[in-house]
Amino acid sequence: MVYIKLEEDMDKFFIKNFSGIFKKILFVFYKKIGKIKVQKINNIEYILLPECNDKVLKKLNKISKVKCWTNLCVSNNLMENERFKSFVAKNNFNLMDGKWLFKNIVSQIIEYIVNLKNEKIEVQEISILCNKLDETIVEQIKEISQKVKLFNILTDNIKKFQKIEEQIQEKNGIIINVSNNYKKVLNKSNIIINYDFDESQINKCFFSKNGYFINLAENINIENKEFHGRNIVSYDVYMPLKYIEYQKKMDGFDNNILYESFIYKRTSYHNIRKILQKDNLKIFYLKDSNQKIIKIISPKTLDKIAN
Repeated sequence: MVYIKLEEDMDKFFIKNFSGIFKKILFVFYKKIGKIKVQKINNIEYILLPECNDKVLKKLNKISKVKCWTNLCVSNNLMENERFKSFVAKNNFNLMDGKWLFKNIVSQIIEYIVNLKNEKIEVQEISILCNKLDETIVEQIKEISQKVKLFNILTDNIKKFQKIEEQIQEKNGIIINVSNNYKKVLNKSNIIINYDFDESQINKCFFSKNGYFINLAENINIENKEFHGRNIVSYDVYMPLKYIEYQKKMDGFDNNILYESFIYKRTSYHNIRKILQKDNLKIFYLKDSNQKIIKIISPKTLDKIAN
């Protein structure tokens, strides 16, 4: 994993205490010649860019070829930079964006929502929207279906899910509902998880009025006027203690993306869950499509508000 920041503070490029005017002149020169600062934070390779121009990206590209980069974690200002986005796409880098972590903490998000509603998970009806199966989704189906009252799968590919449906029934005695009925399956679901349905598919669905919709796919606008629930599109986690030192030194990075980069591995879902448990990862809040924060308020906080 390589960390790259578009650094606007010119002082970060200089070790010596140069005069202000000389630093400004030198910083402008760095931008023109494409000067890149490569440093280490413990075992992490951390690169500072003075600007995102052609010369800087050309040098960055040379370094990436020599060092065989694959995975990148970049600062917020680079995430929004169109020129840098093109550079990433052209070189086929795997850019951390928080979505991998989002998918792997679905179980924790469900628990967070259930606690938010002050309910028990055993009384929930949960549905997923999914057409393409992978190992993570299979394991999450097995994991979540054992905890809830009813579990539904809405899919256009019923045959793909028949094997997992039979395995769960045979091993755990749990019957899950696999269907392609867009009008009926989600009517009573308290929580819905969208893995890969697009907006046109979503807007064929009939949702329960006040459900929670966890959207792991592209940004989707739910047009159904009967739906008054929350369309959850992002989240924030508390950074585990062992990574706080890195977080402080790497300002300007998204908190969730930074944590994702620290634990990102091509390994099984169970191994990722072990890492999350070992880190004691906690969700800070959820955010819906209207950018409204959904957060559990602790009893201590309520006491302070009351007083």
